Amino acid sequence: MHTLTVQTKFTFGDRVRVNSFTQRRKGTGTVEAIMLDRYGQTSYMIGFDGSEEDFQPGILESEMTMLEEAS
Repeated sequence: MHTLTVQTKFTFGDRVRVNSFTQRRKGTGTVEAIMLDRYGQTSYMIGFDGSEEDFQPGILESEMTMLEEAS
């Protein structure tokens, strides 16, 4: 069994704004999954607001910004 430790800019449950050229998606949502490929590229699966079934994998860190927490 291997144990991996990875530092990512975003984590599970973070609220983010997405503007993805690679996936042709824009909007806001929640980080649902984090993927790490064999080349060390990190991408995320985002659950978009408005539907419990609207998920988009393959979103890159550079295509996301953190939404500010409500005060």
